[in-house]
Amino acid sequence: MGRKIVILINKWRQLRKKLLRFWSTFFTYLLCKLYGVKLAAGIGFWKRPVIYRELDSVIMIGEKCVFRSDLDSNLLGGNKRCILSTHAANAEIRIGQQCAFTGVTIGAMKQVVLGDQVLVGVNSIITDFDWHSMDPYDRDNKQKMIAKPVVIGDHVWIGANCTILKGVTIGKNTIVGSGSVVTKDLPANAICAGNPCRIIRYCS
Repeated sequence: MGRKIVILINKWRQLRKKLLRFWSTFFTYLLCKLYGVKLAAGIGFWKRPVIYRELDSVIMIGEKCVFRSDLDSNLLGGNKRCILSTHAANAEIRIGQQCAFTGVTIGAMKQVVLGDQVLVGVNSIITDFDWHSMDPYDRDNKQKMIAKPVVIGDHVWIGANCTILKGVTIGKNTIVGSGSVVTKDLPANAICAGNPCRIIRYCS
């Protein structure tokens, strides 16, 4: 009896995931078409992400990417929806093919570029600006906020709960350990971790 219940519950979970992906993807494609966000073919969404596009900015997502904004769609436990946002005219978010995100926030005032097959772990943040001015009396003045492009190479794996800050370039094939805060460039083919993030060793 116990085995049958487990099988039924697991089948129901898989069915729910399929239905959620179908409807979430349908409505997200529709919204993005109206909103001027450029989506390639084959992208999958589990619940609708939060998307904000400043006028004259670019959000472009490549083929077969995956965005999980549902608590049950990734059992590591994403606790929020994916968020993609641009914050200035001419800002860019460009995401390559076959990338995967769970509860990830990407914010750009200038440029955030991800290559192909980039995996970004649960609840991580990628941003190219400080979100507030350093001036203690003028924190919300966008003219005083510092923005520097973020570039993440092909096949990079960023672990859960990481923060990638402004001006960072991460070379291809590099792994960033969970909970890392990346403030400086990381080379290709390296395993890195920590706060601040440092090279642990190079991949063999």
